[in-house]
Formats: sequence, structure tokens, C-alpha cells
Amino acid sequence: MKKSNLKRIVVLFLSVLLAVGLTGCTAAPSNNPKGTEAGYTSGTYTGTGAGRNGELKVEVTFTADEITKVEVVEHSETEGISDLPLQRIPEEIVKNQSLAVDAVATATLTSNAIIEAVADAVTQAGGDAEALKNVKIEKETAGDLVQREADVIVLGGGGAGVAAAYAAAENGASVIVVEKTAALGGNTMRSGGYFNAVVPENQQSQVMTAGQLKSVEEYCTMEPKDETMKSWQEQLTAEFDAYKKSGAEHLFDSVYLHMLQTYVDGDYVGNPALIQSMCEKAPQTYAWMQDMGFDWKEKSIVIVGSLWPRANMSQTYKSGIGFIEVLKNDADKKAFPIEYDLEVKAEEFIVEDGRVTGVRAVAANGTPYEYKAGKGVVLATGGFGANVEMRVKYNSIWADLGPTIPTTNSPAITGDGILMAQEVGANLVGMDKIQLLIADPKTGETSTNVGDTTSMYVNQEGHRFVNESERRDVLCAATLEQTNGMMYIISSYQNSRLDENYVNTYGIHVDDLVERGAVYKADTIEELAEQIGMDPATLRKTVDDYNAAIDAGYDELTGRTVFNETAKIEDHGPYFANPRTPAVHHTMGGVEVDVCAHVLDASGNRIPGLYAAGEVTGGFHGGNRLGGNAISEAITTGRLAGNSVISDQ
Repeated sequence: MKKSNLKRIVVLFLSVLLAVGLTGCTAAPSNNPKGTEAGYTSGTYTGTGAGRNGELKVEVTFTADEITKVEVVEHSETEGISDLPLQRIPEEIVKNQSLAVDAVATATLTSNAIIEAVADAVTQAGGDAEALKNVKIEKETAGDLVQREADVIVLGGGGAGVAAAYAAAENGASVIVVEKTAALGGNTMRSGGYFNAVVPENQQSQVMTAGQLKSVEEYCTMEPKDETMKSWQEQLTAEFDAYKKSGAEHLFDSVYLHMLQTYVDGDYVGNPALIQSMCEKAPQTYAWMQDMGFDWKEKSIVIVGSLWPRANMSQTYKSGIGFIEVLKNDADKKAFPIEYDLEVKAEEFIVEDGRVTGVRAVAANGTPYEYKAGKGVVLATGGFGANVEMRVKYNSIWADLGPTIPTTNSPAITGDGILMAQEVGANLVGMDKIQLLIADPKTGETSTNVGDTTSMYVNQEGHRFVNESERRDVLCAATLEQTNGMMYIISSYQNSRLDENYVNTYGIHVDDLVERGAVYKADTIEELAEQIGMDPATLRKTVDDYNAAIDAGYDELTGRTVFNETAKIEDHGPYFANPRTPAVHHTMGGVEVDVCAHVLDASGNRIPGLYAAGEVTGGFHGGNRLGGNAISEAITTGRLAGNSVISDQ
């Protein structure tokens, strides 16, 4: 139905007045609010957009004058990360009759996909999507100072922060979690969800190989760097001797082996006291989470850079979302006094008589906040992997960590807490220790992976070039030396991360990944080689030699000794290839803490009232973080910090 410009302007004016009365936040006047002279053709239309993990579909309902409903009906976006934009973006589009809505900062691709899909539907309905993108939305104005108080203020809503909040509340404290983004989760939500802990019952079904026996012997007999390391070796030797005398054949593991691997393969620069605390407490944290209902799988595995099969994961949750959901849901179930202030960014600590007593912050709309902490403040804001300026400033290891190098991190991980802590005298340690991880060359994501991360790695020429179970820095340095600075993870279904429906651990179907060019798929090894520009005979021989090394339990080419039981590449398809290149993954440096999570100054003295947990801290990982140790550290130190705030009183 045709509408005159005058009538449309009148309709818009009345709509604006009504919206002001109801919400106080409206679309600014426009000559063409519907984006078209003719309005819309009434009905419901299906639009599509390119999401983070594949195609996203929406159903949009129109009257002649407006959009009345937007519903996301199909998507493969990552659970947890995408939850907020899937809810917020449709609501904002309908509320404002505009496509100029702000993307959710930590889920930009999903947000933009929804907007793109709605634009597609608008076009189908006879509207002008480009005009709707120019319908301005008035931003909410800043309010007066908000003053809030609790026993404990936690800065950061990732794994460490949520664990700290739970532990403090478990001990009877009131807690406010201050998170600068619009959702809880942080980097924990983006992780693979692997938790390193020595859990013997999860290792009993695995057979100890000759290569693994040799590896333990090497850790027992290598020259110790200090008395603490010597003590660990003595304890490990005693346990290993007892294991051998028993005649056992199952996989051997020990907390002391975990300590030694973390210390030795962190280049001896980690803090031994922190390492011991983390490794000893990780099994306790495992049990703590289990008591809350976390459904651990019954088998520990080896993951990229973990060096040993002690990585534990959830049976049902994809990626690291399970840690966030279980902690929060159990706290809610128990009616713990925890509140969450989202989209509020901490800016500076309040210090009174030398003690940190609170935090000044600002909401996304500019409203100032002031938090008073009766017992203490826990800093859990993460590292600085998404802060290019800080990466470049502190980098002393890699040739380039500038803006052309992608990151696996949330865009919110920008080192805010480290800078805040520095302002009140916190000492920083290990800031140059920046870890890279092999990731998607286009996006820096790890979510596009299909093959197990310790599957066979080959370069563009089809040759293996590194021990796939090596340290992450070794893997990345070796990859950077290959043609185009990249490699391919080659796998079959057996050693893939695909479930029975061919969906990977991040909830993405392999066909969606193939369509995006993130994965190559073929029925034969030879066909796979042709797709990625390799000589088929070369790749075939590489696969055969790799399988033979697994049968032998030792790889003469690379020295590899650690293999999952499903490491072999099957003799039938489908076969997969993941292109991979190094991306900034973890910053091992941060504020210095003691074994009770107190933040320390340059003289080694505690800063009263201030605690820290997770990636914002330094000293746990040294020069190289073992795969699976990040979540262990985050949840374990978060729990520790929450307990310490209360026990110090």
C-alpha cells in the first residue's frame, strides 16, 4: 500500500513521542523510517547472514508500516558467546525500527550476521535495508553516580572471577561481580574447556608406552635447577619406582610430574611455589566442580602442548562454557548472595590508608559507579592478548606481534586490570612471556578445528616437520618456518573432534566449516592432497609413516612418544585438513601474587585488600604454558582468592 511522505513523517513523529513516553530512548526523526516510499509488504520473510560458525537464518514479520518481530530460527553460533546477541539484537531492531543497532562487542560476527539476515528479509519485504541502517538511535544518557557495597568485589566475569565469587559466597560473603562486557565468560568461554589435573581413575584405562616410560625417567634424572626441583624429582622417583615394582601397565601420572613438566617446560622461570600450589590444588578443584554437578568425562587425554594425558573435560558442555554455567547455576540454586553488574568497566582502585577498599568504574552509557568492598577486591580481568600496544611493548620473543597477527582471545582481554594494579604499586612479572597457538589463518579462531590438536601436522609440501605433542611455542616457531608460515592438521574421523553427527567440540558441523573454507574434506588421502595443493604420493607416504610410528610407540623422525589411543589415521575416509597459523593465545605475565592470591608490590609485600586470580597474574607458567593448565589455573586460583579474602579477616 502506497504511503505519502507526509503521512510517513506524521507516523514517525507519533511513534517517536510514544516511544519517548514509554522508554526514554528512541530513534531520531527520519524522512524515511521504513527505508522505502512504499512501506513493507506484510508477511513473514526468512533472511540469511554469514555467522561466526556458518549460515544464520532469521524470520522477520512485517506489517505495512513496521517490523513487528525478529526471530533467529537457525544458527550454529558458539553457545555462551552468542547467547546475548541472539537475544539483544532482534529486540533492539524491533524496538528502534532500525538496523543501526550496536553489535555486542564480544560477539561482533554473530551480531553482524543477525543484522545482515534482517536486512535480507527487509529487502524481500520491499523495504530499503540501507536506509534502515541510517536510522539513528539515540543513546541512553549517563545517570548520576551509583554507589554499591558488598563484602567482596570481583573484577572480571570469566572463569577465575566466577570461581572467586562462588568461593567467597560459599564462605558467607556478599559479592558483586563487575564485568565490562555484556555477558559472563571471558576467555574461558572461548577455550577448549580442558582442565589439567592428575585424576588416576581417568587414566587407568590407558596403557603406558615405552616412550612414556622413557619420558618419566628423563624428568627423574635431569639436572635440577634448584632445591625445590630436586625435591620434586625425589618424590617422583619414589612414586615411579613403586609403580614399576607393582607390575602395572596403565598410564602413570603424578602431581610431581605435573609440577616438573610445568616448571621445566616453562623454561625454569615460573615461580616454583605457585606451580606447586596450582598442581596440588587442581585435583581438589576437579572434585569441587564435580560436587556442583560438573559432568567430567571418564578419560583424561593429551591435547596440544599438554605433554601428558591429564586434560579433563565435560561430557556435555562445548568448550569452556560448562565452567561458567555450572558455577553460576549452582550459586543461584543455593541462593548465594552474588550480583552481577554487566557492561560496567572498572577504571581505578580506591585506596584508603594504604588498603584497597573499593573500585571506581563506569557503565557503557557513561554512568559512574563506585564500589565499596568490606573485605577485599579480587582482580580477575584476564591478560592482554587483545591489546596490540601492550603486546608490542613487552614482546621480546617473537619477530612480530603487531596488528597483522591474529588472536584467539576475546576482544575484551586488553590488560585493563594489569594497568590498574600497576597504579597502586603492584609488581609485574614475566610480561614478555607471550604464547602463540596454532589457529585459523583467517580469523584467529580455534573453534574451526576438526582434527584432534595432536593429530598429524604437515607443511605445504606434505611433510611432517615437528613433534605434534611438543610445547606450543615450539609448534608455533616450527610452523612459522614453513611455507607461508602455516601448516595443516591431517585427520580421519577416528582422531577428529567430531561427534557422531559430524559436529565439532564447538558445536559446528563439518560441512559448514568446509563451506567456509576452514576445513578441507575428501574421501581419500590422495584427493585431500590435491585439494590443498600437495603431491598425493608424498602425503600418502607421510600418513603411512606416521601410523607406523604410532604402532612402534616411538617416532624416530620427531622423537614423539605421547599418542592418544585414537591417534592413528584410519585407512578409510572421510579425511580432513585444517589450515593453521600461529595466533596470540595467552599472556603468561601479569601481577605478582603469593600462594594465597595476595597481590604483591615490588618489595614482595602484600597490597592490603587486593587479590588476583587467573591470567591477570604472572609466575604460574614461566616461559611456556602447558596446554590445559590455563583453565586449571583460572578456576583453582579463583577459588583460592575467594577463600583467602574471607580467611584473612
